[in-house]
Amino acid sequence: MGVVYVGAEMVQITIEQMMNAADRELRRLHLSPRTVYGHCKELREFADYCAQNAIQIYSPDTGLIYFLQRYGLDMADSAVKLTEQQRATRRTIRFLDDIYQFGCARRNSHHDYKVPPRYADVLENYLNHCIKNNGASGTIDVKRTKLKQFLCYLDGRGILLPDITASDVSDYMTTLCQYKRATIHIISSVLKDFFRYLHTSGILKNNLAGDVPRPKIYVEESFPETWTPEEIQQLLSVINRRTAIGKRDYAMILLAVLLGMRAGDICALKFKEIDWRKKVITYTQQKTGKINALPLLPPIGEAIIDYLKNGRLDSDCDNVFIRHIHPYGAIASSSTLSETIKRYMRQAGLTIKSRKVAHSMRHTVASTLLRNGVPLMTISNIMGHDTPKTTIAYTKVDIPALRKCALSYGARRDLL
Repeated sequence: MGVVYVGAEMVQITIEQMMNAADRELRRLHLSPRTVYGHCKELREFADYCAQNAIQIYSPDTGLIYFLQRYGLDMADSAVKLTEQQRATRRTIRFLDDIYQFGCARRNSHHDYKVPPRYADVLENYLNHCIKNNGASGTIDVKRTKLKQFLCYLDGRGILLPDITASDVSDYMTTLCQYKRATIHIISSVLKDFFRYLHTSGILKNNLAGDVPRPKIYVEESFPETWTPEEIQQLLSVINRRTAIGKRDYAMILLAVLLGMRAGDICALKFKEIDWRKKVITYTQQKTGKINALPLLPPIGEAIIDYLKNGRLDSDCDNVFIRHIHPYGAIASSSTLSETIKRYMRQAGLTIKSRKVAHSMRHTVASTLLRNGVPLMTISNIMGHDTPKTTIAYTKVDIPALRKCALSYGARRDLL
């Protein structure tokens, strides 16, 4: 691969060698032109800094000191809010640190990953195996993403699947120490299942599932973003409910702020999943494939009826909420709802704290339930955080609890 691997032996490497290694990694990773341009710009700035300060040997401390002197901030302090420019600099420093420590660079976004050709067939065969075993579409997507990341790591080191060792697995898991605990847990579970498949398929001689460690170093867990009742009121107040799109957006956002439904589940909600007589929404979760049931609260029911009667365009689509530009079909992505919320946030003068703004509404419902004394197990079921044993029979028990719960948003009609 031509990448200078120095991490295991901690060999001294010059700044010039690091720049050459970074250039080779950028070529190998097939990143988007925009990403490559951003890294190259930052690498030139870093190289100039090293030249001006007579720094010839690279170490991880070099990047930390560079960031501190350039911005007056500690790059390792997770509490510091960085600007877009500062985040770009940090990405490039971490890019260099990865090359120095592990011999290859990790990606900052899973969208950048491309499956190396040598592993493509095995990955697709594994995912098809998961689909045949009733794997939920959301779970399959997660597995694809995490395994693309792992396979790119193997490709960077020139490791073939039959040659993977327990040491290789341990080295890879060590590179994940900057991830949050929940993310590492997911990656660990995905790798274990993948290794079991490789073993039963005869690709791996030994089953390495038991050799997947969980690093004890994690990024400090951040508190989930939540909304105040005042912020919800501000957001809802700027939606123009006289328009068709406004009626649709209002109903969709109410499902998020009052019931905590995931954005993907809201976008995929079907007519048959709403029982108007029993006033219950029973739906299959996109992420888990499990069934969940939630009460059709009056404000939500009224908003949906208003949209269906006075806003929704004629369409054969089974989804309640549809696109309002041709073709009038299903909303393609859950990110559409987040972008819609961001647009209304800007109109309301609210700060966009989190990229996953729709999911932060889900956190808000959970925290509100907790403050109102609802048991954690009940909250888990309401949120759809169920175990494999959880079925519609269990979630029915939770419907009265959520209906009775004094959700500050649902109870306050002045917000609606």
